[in-house]
Amino acid sequence: MYHNMYDGYGGPSSNQMEAVLRLLRQVIGRESQDEVLLDYVIGMSRDETSERLIYGMRTEERTQYDTLKQIYEQLSGRAVQIETPDFSIPDTFSDAMGYMLERKARTVQLYTYLYMYVPNQYQPVIYPFISEEHLHMHKLNYLLIRHIQN
Repeated sequence: MYHNMYDGYGGPSSNQMEAVLRLLRQVIGRESQDEVLLDYVIGMSRDETSERLIYGMRTEERTQYDTLKQIYEQLSGRAVQIETPDFSIPDTFSDAMGYMLERKARTVQLYTYLYMYVPNQYQPVIYPFISEEHLHMHKLNYLLIRHIQN
């Protein structure tokens, strides 16, 4: 069991809150970048099934991004400032799937840390995002295997 820093009477310290806000900025930035990358990968897909699955993931990324921005604003009292997404354009569909799988693994870690340290009332919002990221990894694996076999 982990210790949630928000269980005490005094609430989080400013250092703890800044750590949560930093995690939120990281995850929001990753979701923004993933959305742009998935937009690009939709154009690389060769069939309707791939396009449909990638489009669905992109839609979920947008929802996560919007929700996380709201949480950030509620906790900090200000809008989140993130840098414009920057990434290397993958050469092939397989390269894109591999790159996305690596990114998703790290994103799951960040979401897990965020879940552990975010104020308790936000945990029920964050937990489904961890599950969605795992599902995205499964879909990316499926698409990669399918692409290699064809």
